[in-house]
Amino acid sequence: MSEEQADRYRTEAEKCRRLAERAIKQPDREAWLRLAADWLKLAEGASVRKG
Repeated sequence: MSEEQADRYRTEAEKCRRLAERAIKQPDREAWLRLAADWLKLAEGASVRKG
């Protein structure tokens, strides 16, 4: 994977964080934040594999 791929994952994480901020229900907010965390883990993995 490339740094470009890692950047894409970070972008997806940011989208999830924004959706979490707008979520009305706590379970929805938590789900968005979990997805954001998963995207960030993918980004970290993509960066590590590159190096």
